[in-house]
Amino acid sequence: MKKSMMRLLATLSVVLAFSTTNTFSKGGENYFYGNPLVLNGKPLDYQTFWKGSKGVLALVKGNPTSSEATKVPFKIYLKHDGQVINKGLSSDSRELYEVEIAHILALARFGDQLIIEPARESDAKAKRVINLTKIDLMYMIFSPMFAKQKGGDGC
Repeated sequence: MKKSMMRLLATLSVVLAFSTTNTFSKGGENYFYGNPLVLNGKPLDYQTFWKGSKGVLALVKGNPTSSEATKVPFKIYLKHDGQVINKGLSSDSRELYEVEIAHILALARFGDQLIIEPARESDAKAKRVINLTKIDLMYMIFSPMFAKQKGGDGC
């Protein structure tokens, strides 16, 4: 009796271990990484993102650095003093798969919020709100000097 209970417990442990590993490693079809935003195909760096940023912004499902990441339709708009700014590409009703962020940020003022909201309700957990504040210019100037240099000619 004791041996059969031990075998049953061992079997259940193995089955549960493999099922949870498979579930968490793949993430399921609605899996978003902690940072599902990509700017020019690279994960968005919130520390250097500001009102003057440029590039193509997209919202992706899955690992943003992998080729398997899929773009998700989203709405992108600005809020100023709690009011939605529906002007140009800033719209809480237009669905996009990617957008040149400079066109939207051109309408922004410091203190505004940039809202990136997935178009499908099933993807709602990927919603992001970015407060557009002044950036630390010292960080922008000196961080490249202290960054690790990659091989190559520096071009």
